[in-house]
Amino acid sequence: MIKYDDEIKNVLQVKEANLFFFSVSKKEVTNKDYKRIINSLEILKEAGTEAKRKLFLVFDGYNDDKREIYEIPEIRDFVKDIYNKYKYLFYFLTTLDNNRSIIYACINNLEIIHNNNNPIVKFRIILNKEIERETANAMLEYGTQIGETEMQREIFTFI
Repeated sequence: MIKYDDEIKNVLQVKEANLFFFSVSKKEVTNKDYKRIINSLEILKEAGTEAKRKLFLVFDGYNDDKREIYEIPEIRDFVKDIYNKYKYLFYFLTTLDNNRSIIYACINNLEIIHNNNNPIVKFRIILNKEIERETANAMLEYGTQIGETEMQREIFTFI
């Protein structure tokens, strides 16, 4: 079951869903309103292994903006702030449609390659070794807390 909820409400909901499309509004980004996403991340954290790769994080209100979310400074700042509170965030993010990589690009430097003849934007994440180390350590620590046995492989699916 795929959920299109504004909020993840409880652990049972996490267990029953295959994927959550979680949309952060432009107003939340602009106002740096983290309440809804933090509440949802706390429930995912409580759900432990049941929450693995179940979060598809999107940003609403930027449909008229031709830039990708990792190119928009206020979204990058919002994601960085969430990352600073939940460095193991990537455990929850899905790999579907490169969501995990796109969110990871928001916290790293990147090189964006635009081809005027092609609407597809290509980018290369320029890894920050400190972010890479912090993320790996946080995911290993979180994995140990929840009894996740595949953490090493999980970390290297996106780094």
